[in-house]
Amino acid sequence: MLHRIVSRSVVVLAATAFLASCEDNTTGTPLTPPPASTAVYVIAVEPVDGYAVEQVTITIPEIGGVPAHDTVVTVVTPDPVFSVVYPGLDESPAVGQVITFSLNLPGLLAQGKDTVDAGGLVSPGRWIVGDPCPPETGDFCRPVHRVIAVPTAGNSGFIYVDTTLPD
Repeated sequence: MLHRIVSRSVVVLAATAFLASCEDNTTGTPLTPPPASTAVYVIAVEPVDGYAVEQVTITIPEIGGVPAHDTVVTVVTPDPVFSVVYPGLDESPAVGQVITFSLNLPGLLAQGKDTVDAGGLVSPGRWIVGDPCPPETGDFCRPVHRVIAVPTAGNSGFIYVDTTLPD
């Protein structure tokens, strides 16, 4: 019998403690609700003429005693851009959100992270494609490269580019 009395008391004390944790005991008012979701949508911004690839010459600076030199690389033009918005009817820009960028195939991006600007836009900057496809080839080649924009929370965005070089 004593065991049942103690058990009920423990349950009542636990329930009281739980209910008390749901309010600010100093003033007796409820705690503030958690902040609104920071989940965002990342949407690829498609240029009017689409994305293309072109070969350009860049200068590699002196590194570790190797003199500066020019090299030809294949870049995506224009630079990829994403729009980042909060979900909802107004889809307001997610200003200040940090977006991380990565590639599905070898290549380089000017930056791996960027912060959404006042217009709701973000970009990894120049995208150098690591292994473009020649115009005609009998060999296996992966012509579609992809840059991925990943928010801290929410839906990622993708930009696909056919890297087959023009004739």
